[in-house]
Amino acid sequence: MSRAGRLATWLWKMWPPLVMVPSGLAHFFAIYWALQAIVRHTPLTVTWRAGCGAASVVLFSLLMRVYDELKDVEADLALGRAGDPRYKDRPIVRGEVTVGDLVLLRWLTAALLVVLNAPLGWPLPLAAFCAVFVLTWASFHWFFVPSISKSLLLAFATHNPISLAIAAYAVSVYAGDFGRESLTPLAWLLLFGMWFPIAAWETSRKVRLPEEETDYQTYSKVLGIENAALLPLLFVVMSAACLTPIVRPAGLGGLYIGPLHGSAGLAAFACIRLLFAPRPGRADLRKYVEPFVVIVNVGLAVALWLRHGVVPG
Repeated sequence: MSRAGRLATWLWKMWPPLVMVPSGLAHFFAIYWALQAIVRHTPLTVTWRAGCGAASVVLFSLLMRVYDELKDVEADLALGRAGDPRYKDRPIVRGEVTVGDLVLLRWLTAALLVVLNAPLGWPLPLAAFCAVFVLTWASFHWFFVPSISKSLLLAFATHNPISLAIAAYAVSVYAGDFGRESLTPLAWLLLFGMWFPIAAWETSRKVRLPEEETDYQTYSKVLGIENAALLPLLFVVMSAACLTPIVRPAGLGGLYIGPLHGSAGLAAFACIRLLFAPRPGRADLRKYVEPFVVIVNVGLAVALWLRHGVVPG
């Protein structure tokens, strides 16, 4: 198979474009349009700078996935050879992609990010881009510090906030278009409300019952099943609490509040059920948290579009 074919295989399995591209675009525009709606800048607009920013959020998602793949190569190979069901069919384990392929993809993605952001303007959003770009690069290198690479909790504490930095980059693109003076204190609630679902997803996908544990490090193995169930529950509740005060100022009302609270309630129920009655089939919290993540990102972007309309800026 050619290098292009190998990379296509890896992308399809590990970063499916049909899912990741729309979700990245939705994440950006949920933030960018919500900030416009809060200050009554309607109909909502899309500028050339916003187009570059949205594409950059998608590419940052890809870059972080490539970084994760490269830094986890040895661990993934070991888990795959041990028969872990989540790893035995991964492209790197099956030999369908090489480390050299992923290194090339890393450089191509990084170069495209620089090209997209170079003309965006100083200090915002170019300074914010530089900060996030350096932060993502540093995260790839500091992971290899033994205390971090061997600790799931330290890895979470040092890596997951990068998602918050990327959301802040989206805010900086808005500020570049509309001025920093147009930002209100609600921007802070929006930032954290958009970040907590990513933390909820990350913690929900690494929970297993004791009899399901393998050599793979999970939150349930480190903290116990009860405490592990509390993590995504906490993040879901905090996200809903942050986003709820934004709904009315953004002019959405029932169009968004119902799906937001409904999906949050479903995810919270799954976590509480596992907490009090851990049984086979109930540890897969990810399938309950993912609908909430979709509502927070895609749902908010679509609701804003339907309510206010979108025109070129």
